[in-house]
Amino acid sequence: MSKAHLDPPMAARLLEPGPLALLTSRFRSAENLMTQGWLMTVSMDPAVVAVAIHPGRLTHEYVGRSEFFGLNIPTADLLAAVHCCGIESGRDGDKFARAGLTPVDAQEIDAPLVEECVAHIECGVIERMTFGDHDLFVGEVLAVQAEEEAFQERWLVEVDAGQVLHHLRADHYAALSRPYRARLPEDD
Repeated sequence: MSKAHLDPPMAARLLEPGPLALLTSRFRSAENLMTQGWLMTVSMDPAVVAVAIHPGRLTHEYVGRSEFFGLNIPTADLLAAVHCCGIESGRDGDKFARAGLTPVDAQEIDAPLVEECVAHIECGVIERMTFGDHDLFVGEVLAVQAEEEAFQERWLVEVDAGQVLHHLRADHYAALSRPYRARLPEDD
């Protein structure tokens, strides 16, 4: 099988599709959310996650000033809202209203959560680093919630409630629908 040589920026596309999140933030009384595809776990103990945000984004300003953010995990039924939050700017108006989403109070952070999402991760920023054209906000996980119909120690991708969204490129998304369980080969 022949493999095409790609430009270095395509590395991000090869590492996707990772689960998308709607990143929520608040500065003073202003709330915002954006579709977040560049996110990762960096530690299990303590629980730490990181998100990459371009400095030109309103979310960058709000997270940088408040030092809190929420990661809200949407399912495939929220595709239109997720896409809207990824292409529109909070500088142009209320993205919650535009996307038809409901902000609700978080348990531990001063930022809203998205009621329609099946899971939430609340984070407090503990470090910020610049890499190229994005800043990496590293957040300590302060609270986690997930609907049992969607998540039970893993995403239940075989049911509608567990159909979390993954970004492929531009306006292309996917949802996983079948889990596989690996087993080691038996010794003879």
